[in-house]
Amino acid sequence: MGEIKYPALNEILAVHSSRREYERYLFVNRYIFRPPSFPAIWLLIRLGLTSETASWLSGLAALAGFICLLWPGTPLLWPGVFFLFLFNFFDCLDGGIARIMRTMNPYGRFLDSIMWWADMLFWTVIGVTVWRLPQLRLIGDSLWISPRVWLAVGALSAFLAAYAAYLESVFDLALRGHWETLQRREGALPTSTPIAGKSGPEVFARVLTHNLRVRETHYFLLAAVCAIGCADLLLAFFLAVNAAAAIFLLFVYCRRGRRIYEAGLGRPDK
Repeated sequence: MGEIKYPALNEILAVHSSRREYERYLFVNRYIFRPPSFPAIWLLIRLGLTSETASWLSGLAALAGFICLLWPGTPLLWPGVFFLFLFNFFDCLDGGIARIMRTMNPYGRFLDSIMWWADMLFWTVIGVTVWRLPQLRLIGDSLWISPRVWLAVGALSAFLAAYAAYLESVFDLALRGHWETLQRREGALPTSTPIAGKSGPEVFARVLTHNLRVRETHYFLLAAVCAIGCADLLLAFFLAVNAAAAIFLLFVYCRRGRRIYEAGLGRPDK
């Protein structure tokens, strides 16, 4: 059995090049989480850590973060934020380890996908945290809003975020192939990125929306509002963002589906 050949740091950077275009405009991930992940991958693979183990560790970090945020009292607020950062950091590592060690496999992809439970629960947990910690409420108490309102705001925000993601997955499964066929039929060429060929305002809107819908941005903003003491503002803002995303995607995908239906694509031969 041959000796394991460990990659050099520059090889890890080179393998990650396929992800650079996707992360180009994800600013928190690109400048905060991704840079330290490269030396971490270099070290952890020499310690024998597999991508599957990194996925399990990410899930444990998310669980620890939620427990800290829900723990009675305030001393564990910042450990909770730290563990959420750690969860996202390990989520950066599992794919990187799999790519550089060429160990990508269905089980690893399955583990990476099921850790989405943390994203599903995030806003609900923040709603509970804002409800129980008055020092995180800036406007709610001054406007005589019942603290229990934030429980509903967090739960609804979590539902809308999950529903928006569900709409995207259903579109990919049921309509995307037919939509791309229709686009090619109409002479529309596929673009390298969603912002290719777009105007300045549309580029800004797409980049902003993309950043607002990823967990890295959520965690960074959570740390900021916990320091300031205005987590209720963050919760209210993302209730509006998640509602707008769900309504917009529902409208756009239904409109595309109707066009596919009118074009007769995807129907069984008669």
